[in-house]
Amino acid sequence: MALYLPLDEVTGPLADADRAADFLELNAFVATDSSVTTSELAGTASVGAAEDPDDVDSEMQEGEEDIVRETVDRIESRLSALGEAYPFALDASGDVLTCEPEEGSFGHAAYLLSLVLSNLRAATPVLDHSGIHPNEDEVPRLRTHFQCCATVALAAELRGDAWWFGSPRPDGSSFLGKLEEIWERLGDGVVSARIGAPQQPKDDQVDVFAARTHVDGLPGFLLAAAQVATGVNWRDKSLKAHLDAFRSRWFSTQPTTSFIPYMIVPFATEDRRFIDDVRVMGNVLHRLRVPRRVAEAAQLAEAGVRIEGFDRLPEVARWVGDYRNRARAA
Repeated sequence: MALYLPLDEVTGPLADADRAADFLELNAFVATDSSVTTSELAGTASVGAAEDPDDVDSEMQEGEEDIVRETVDRIESRLSALGEAYPFALDASGDVLTCEPEEGSFGHAAYLLSLVLSNLRAATPVLDHSGIHPNEDEVPRLRTHFQCCATVALAAELRGDAWWFGSPRPDGSSFLGKLEEIWERLGDGVVSARIGAPQQPKDDQVDVFAARTHVDGLPGFLLAAAQVATGVNWRDKSLKAHLDAFRSRWFSTQPTTSFIPYMIVPFATEDRRFIDDVRVMGNVLHRLRVPRRVAEAAQLAEAGVRIEGFDRLPEVARWVGDYRNRARAA
């Protein structure tokens, strides 16, 4: 079955060019010839709009042209933001979108994983009845794959060590055990649960820690704490206001170094709204940032920087390849 274009999301004064761009990218990703013409967007919109008897032909045609133009503009902005980490190419005329991910490109894998996660049925009907929606057992694995990408991306963001802190932790460590391991490396503060702290914490909302310390071992370095969110309610999960509570709960001597709050998500967001996201949540890594950072992390790993989850990126890339083959067969 074909992918579904939600007309109510991609037309009108609040049209979402990101949703339309996702629709084209997904079509190119699963196409047997790896490509899609951007004009197919207008054709799909025309079929959907024709079901509404109140439509006027001239207005319909003008609207379809607007959809294609705005969507191509958005795809070009994605290419500009991601460069070689973007697994799609647009021909010079803007007529054909091609998806040819490079084997071994973790940046490409991170983008395509994020693209699928952004279009699960909880967020949009694009994949819902297509026959290629990931099954219920598979979705949690995709979220874990994105946690891996997020940890790697934050390491590259700070150009320092990164720890997978979100539960369940791959190494099977306890909450306090993992926190003690991290702070033994950082050396700024003393880990100890305080009176009234939760008795059975999982991760207390922090999914990734990353730090770029100094050779002198003293406080005052880059220290990030990130929430990783893959659900549509990610804007309700800001870590920014919670970090003071985290510090007071779990340290008898609190770190002198300030935590930098991050939110890491697989979604692409409209630029103007993104500005307010940063106001509310602190620094945000999204689909137009995460893949580039994942690609950059290889150089850090080769230099011996500790990045938990980096060794799991081949598993992410394998899933992307397997999913594409499965979707093409369907």
